[in-house]
Amino acid sequence: MEGIAESGRVRLLGASNVTAAQVRELAELARIPVAFVQNRCYANRGWDRAVRDVCDEHQIVYQAFSLLTANRPVLVNPEVTAIAKRHGRSPAQLVFRFAQQLGMLPLTGTKDPSHMAEDLAAEGFNLDADELAVINTAG
Repeated sequence: MEGIAESGRVRLLGASNVTAAQVRELAELARIPVAFVQNRCYANRGWDRAVRDVCDEHQIVYQAFSLLTANRPVLVNPEVTAIAKRHGRSPAQLVFRFAQQLGMLPLTGTKDPSHMAEDLAAEGFNLDADELAVINTAG
């Protein structure tokens, strides 16, 4: 199995806060396949589309962090809040679901059990193409 050292340990390579060009170069030069890229993901920068595209090309998992703190304008956008209301969800859950449906792995951190439960509930519904488009341009 690729990525398994002789000792039986799994060897994974990841990068954080990188550009599309850096991901491409790392993927082409690395002796161990790149498994993960973690980037702060901003709506007003296209949800890191260029980096996500390179990750897709190289079968790299794109992990989006700070989806809520980096995108406060999206969370209060009237169109986004209307979609959230239609689904009976919070705007935060909408952003997490949006990210999942685009192929991102949303990363979140909290010590609050109710926030954890709310974050995990983002998988219980789907957004249609029109709703995805609204969120995509809400930043």
